[in-house]
Amino acid sequence: MKNTLFSLLLVSLTLIGCSASTSSGSLDEKVGEVAPLFTHTSLTGEEFSLIELRGKVVYIFFYGASCPHCRSNGPVTETQIHQRFESDPDFVALGLDTWNNSASSNTSFRSITGITYPLLLNARQSLVNYYGNAGAYDRSVVIDAEGRIAYMGNGFVNTDVNTVVDVIERELAKN
Repeated sequence: MKNTLFSLLLVSLTLIGCSASTSSGSLDEKVGEVAPLFTHTSLTGEEFSLIELRGKVVYIFFYGASCPHCRSNGPVTETQIHQRFESDPDFVALGLDTWNNSASSNTSFRSITGITYPLLLNARQSLVNYYGNAGAYDRSVVIDAEGRIAYMGNGFVNTDVNTVVDVIERELAKN
């Protein structure tokens, strides 16, 4: 009985974590603030630092490599966001694995989702720096060319993709 209850609790927490939402009020307050800086290494071994991307509009997809929602929404980020803006030299898309999964798990995630933009490893602390917790993954964030937060999603990527596209278009028009 104890093992069954523990298993149910563990599954519930995993599902809640994968769908946890953050109150939109606190996120709206962060828009306009300087984005928390990070430096992470990609699957290919390249280092990406947010400070070095100043002057570009940066789209961030916070994901967990084994999160079912992230796996289904990864293709949304690739086709509706990355492919739409990738030819603009002032745009960069990055995926940050917030579950700190292995490189092989992230390679599998890339294969399943078809994502072609850089996937960065061991980024849980960056999620905490942006959202205040580690349970708000499958989220979109847009950083403007000045390094400020232009948008922070509070739901799954597929629920706000049109807003993200509008924010990116607006920010790119400023460059």
